[in-house]
Amino acid sequence: MLKNTRLKANLTKLFPSLGVVLGTAVILGGMETTQFSSNSDSVTDLITLSSKPVNAASDVAAMEKSVHQQINKYRSSKGLPPLKVNPSVSAIARQHSKSMADKQVPFGHNGSNSRYQKISKLIRWRGVAENVAYNQGHRNPGKSAVDGWIKSPGHNRNMVGKYQVTGIGVAKNSKGEYYFTQLFVSQR
Repeated sequence: MLKNTRLKANLTKLFPSLGVVLGTAVILGGMETTQFSSNSDSVTDLITLSSKPVNAASDVAAMEKSVHQQINKYRSSKGLPPLKVNPSVSAIARQHSKSMADKQVPFGHNGSNSRYQKISKLIRWRGVAENVAYNQGHRNPGKSAVDGWIKSPGHNRNMVGKYQVTGIGVAKNSKGEYYFTQLFVSQR
């Protein structure tokens, strides 16, 4: 597994105006894989989008709701049923976003097995997946995160996967950085 801290630092050197950074992880049948995608053919777990001026609402609860609505609208456009938000799964996602925003863990999927185990105490699952995103300087950070996930094959695969339940957590730090975690759950 790539060291996300080093990877983020290296990409920040390459792309100093980093707009959106994304990562995805999936576990099916007990095997975890971190899926990496990029706008180029190089292997990396991050993609970037251009930065825009900040003019975002600070109400992260409204942003979480908006992200959920955007995901379900996208799923609907693909003929898929909506994902139902589970507040307890959202609390798990929110804690991970907060830990990343507070720099307690590096951006990425560190601790994903622990999150998946917490979910297993709530829901008997067949498969789980996780998308994460980071951005700063966007008018609508939630829309930027979702748009980035849609454009990324690995993230998109999670968004249109055979999942029924989701949890979405957003956190913002004092630097104005937004961290997003979306968990996807396929129930047994």
